[in-house]
Amino acid sequence: MKKKKKFSTNDLKREVKNIGIFLSMLSQRLLNLEKLFQLYVEMNKHEKKFEKFLDAKKEKSVENK
Repeated sequence: MKKKKKFSTNDLKREVKNIGIFLSMLSQRLLNLEKLFQLYVEMNKHEKKFEKFLDAKKEKSVENK
């Protein structure tokens, strides 16, 4: 009795393609979130305040290392 393959080559190719599509969609959503956050900070005119916050966080993380 021959053992049957569980997955065919075409099944694997299809799944790899689906993963590529999923990663592309995920990447696009992250870009949209980044743009949305950028516009939110810009709308509230908190660019300088946010930059100071990020600089303080960066300095703090460098000190902890």
